[in-house]
Amino acid sequence: MSEEVSGFFVAPFRIDGELEGLAYQEVSRLSRAWHDTCAQFLELHGSHFDRSWSGNLSHIRTKFTARSGVAIVTFSVDAKIAASIALESGLSPFVEADVMKLFVDSLGRVGLVRTASASAQPFESVLSIKDRPLMIVVPWPDSTITTQDHALVRELAVHLAGAFFARSISSA
Repeated sequence: MSEEVSGFFVAPFRIDGELEGLAYQEVSRLSRAWHDTCAQFLELHGSHFDRSWSGNLSHIRTKFTARSGVAIVTFSVDAKIAASIALESGLSPFVEADVMKLFVDSLGRVGLVRTASASAQPFESVLSIKDRPLMIVVPWPDSTITTQDHALVRELAVHLAGAFFARSISSA
């Protein structure tokens, strides 16, 4: 794992658009094997892809779009969205601001979010978090996705974020 990235902030949001908290994830506490798997996945597929994982993870699909140290990621399990994620390295504040505005707007247009939210502007607090690198994660409630699969998505997501930040910051 990269010596240049000691960790990143994780901001989980509920489906109603409310921030649940902000935690710091130390890279040294991540699994080396999961990190390497995610780093290889990014290396193999590049900065724009929509791919399934292999082997026991083949039912999990990741859609990934990145530029200038910012990424939007969607994890699906058996074609059902399990999590929406935004990654901000801190390398391009203007790009981050534009992408995060699009991320917030797109989440706010989802019927489930509009139904769950008491706010006229759900997820608006995404735009005010200044800590970087930052992983914003929105798990999608779906009773057809097992607890085990939600846990797998969480593991993949946090390790993919670590690999993305290591790659982004080391190439800057």
